[in-house]
Amino acid sequence: MDLILFALPVLLLVFLFTSQRKRQRAVEQLQASLQPGQQIVTTSGLFARIVEMDDAVAVLEVAPGQRVRWDRRAIGGVVADGAPGALPSGVETERALPPTPPVPPAPRPGESGSTARPADEI
Repeated sequence: MDLILFALPVLLLVFLFTSQRKRQRAVEQLQASLQPGQQIVTTSGLFARIVEMDDAVAVLEVAPGQRVRWDRRAIGGVVADGAPGALPSGVETERALPPTPPVPPAPRPGESGSTARPADEI
């Protein structure tokens, strides 16, 4: 009976360490396989395409002409072409995204409909 009470926690610890090691290897393998042109999803859920990579930073394209810099460790996985959330490829990208409606200019202080006060009244 004493042997079982000692063996169970030891087996649990061994299981935890081996599963953590497997996850760590999978992350290292993913990071080593990243290349420009691949579609990825970040750990926070952003879908993008890799444009440039270095040791610490990945430049991601989230829409045509829209590039953002992310920490390379924030890349959570590679998205297969045609998978849900994947960006359209090639020339079709510009046609696949809906047009952005124009934003009307904000009213100036003193114009009707404006609740902003001029700076000298503040």
